Amino acid sequence: MTNFDIYGNKDQSQPEPPRPAAATPSGQPDVGYGEDIVKGAAGGLGRGVAGLVGAAGDLSEYGARGLDYATRKVGGALGYDIAPREAQTPSYGSAAAQKNIESVTGPFYEPKTVPGQFASTITEFAPGALIPGSAAARVANTVIPGVLSETAGQITKGTPAEPYARAIGGVVGGPAAAKLITPAGPASAARQAAVGVLEREGIPVSAGQRTGSKPIQWAESTAADMPGSAGRAAEMNVAQRTALDRTLTDRTFDRTELTRRGIPPDVNLPDPSVALTGQRSLSDRYNQIFNAHDLPSDRTLINGLYGRVADYESRALTPTNEIARMRDKITDTLIQGQGSMSGARYQDFRSQLGTAARDTVGDTAKKDALRGMKKDLDAAMERNLPPDVAAQLRENNRRYSNMKTLEGAVAKADESLSPQAVAQAVRSRRAAEFSKRQGNLDELAHAANMVIKPLPQSGTGPHTMMQNMFNLPSLISAGGGGTIGGMIGGLPGAAIGAGLPMLAARGVVSRPGQAYLGNRALPQRGRDVVAQTLLQQAVSQPSGIERNQREQEEYEKKRKNR
Repeated sequence: MTNFDIYGNKDQSQPEPPRPAAATPSGQPDVGYGEDIVKGAAGGLGRGVAGLVGAAGDLSEYGARGLDYATRKVGGALGYDIAPREAQTPSYGSAAAQKNIESVTGPFYEPKTVPGQFASTITEFAPGALIPGSAAARVANTVIPGVLSETAGQITKGTPAEPYARAIGGVVGGPAAAKLITPAGPASAARQAAVGVLEREGIPVSAGQRTGSKPIQWAESTAADMPGSAGRAAEMNVAQRTALDRTLTDRTFDRTELTRRGIPPDVNLPDPSVALTGQRSLSDRYNQIFNAHDLPSDRTLINGLYGRVADYESRALTPTNEIARMRDKITDTLIQGQGSMSGARYQDFRSQLGTAARDTVGDTAKKDALRGMKKDLDAAMERNLPPDVAAQLRENNRRYSNMKTLEGAVAKADESLSPQAVAQAVRSRRAAEFSKRQGNLDELAHAANMVIKPLPQSGTGPHTMMQNMFNLPSLISAGGGGTIGGMIGGLPGAAIGAGLPMLAARGVVSRPGQAYLGNRALPQRGRDVVAQTLLQQAVSQPSGIERNQREQEEYEKKRKNR
């Protein structure tokens, strides 16, 4: 307040108190929004760093205050009068850290505008981004809690509730934003790879299968049993099964050849007509190649056959003469044919070796020897064929192998091939090769078995929980329905109550719902979000509490002056 002498002149002997910042006619400080936001963000970041440095000291002091409060409450309830502990300034807390930093940088800027205050709070939360996570997740978990915390602070500004409102906004903002943006946590690396295999083959996967989230999978499963969504869920299942059947069929048989022989393009395994026609097409291709080409003998083939026998005898604990006899049968046939054998005889030997290898159980040395001799014959035939014919033979061999592998799964199938039966058939008697994904069907079978896996049939509890969640909207609408029913007989309310659960279930399996539930925009682990939220509060709350105290003191001074 300015003092004047008796003549009305300003009294120069009295120092004039500091003037507040100039304000515009609208009452806002005379500072541009852009400048205030930039300076506010810098000041908030400084306070955040100070809060991070002094977090341990702050937690120690505020923990002691909380313990003192609880002790006095419990003691009072038991009839003891415990003297209160005097609150102390935290040793090496955020205030001390801020003072030390400000001794170098100067006082941290206090924003004058609401946008500047939001920028300050957001950057004050920034040290929480030290918790592991993707760059997008760290930004989202800093900005969203900061905005919610500052919004709650603006609403309760100057009241005793402000620190609590800011804390609640910041705590709720992190986990809520994480789950609202991306409901499911990050899928395992193995599942992501398996989903990638299926998608490259054009096999659609649901949101629950993509993420591996059991709650989403139970929601999809429950929606499949509810009116209004069962049809859409059935479409998704049929599309997935059809795509898997089509992919396995195309890996096994030449689609062009099947179509030429009268199989419609949309018919796949396990249809018996596909299996029969496909087998005939492979057999015809073999006959076409082998009727026109013989297998000539060469030193590489002979050395390879003798080497397989030697390797087998050195590895087998109790070697038999079976491998040597098979070698001798092949070499004798070549000698009798004056250094070559017919394509039909080559095909017969190849089939014998393959069957013997599949039937061998528990004798790895023998199985390897039989398979190796078969490879030696195939390599010799390919060496002596024209390049284009050799490529046709390799392709036919691959398809024939896939056909034999899938025979068991096709025999067990009903309308579609079971991913589990396919995986079992592909893995059977060749666990070592399957574990290394060496076969043509191994990667696909493994991915389908992992991702397209039915939920346990004993899921009564999860199903009931999901049904209750789908019914929740109808319970919320009950009040509105009662009001409407009171006016026109209650029919609108009854319709709403009956329709909302079906709409909720339909939303889960709808295309937008699947896109939302399966999105990978911000996949985060819950523990990381909670850790980041706790760190943000530990960093920001001490300065927030002090700021609130100052504002309350200023408010009380103004109130008393009035």
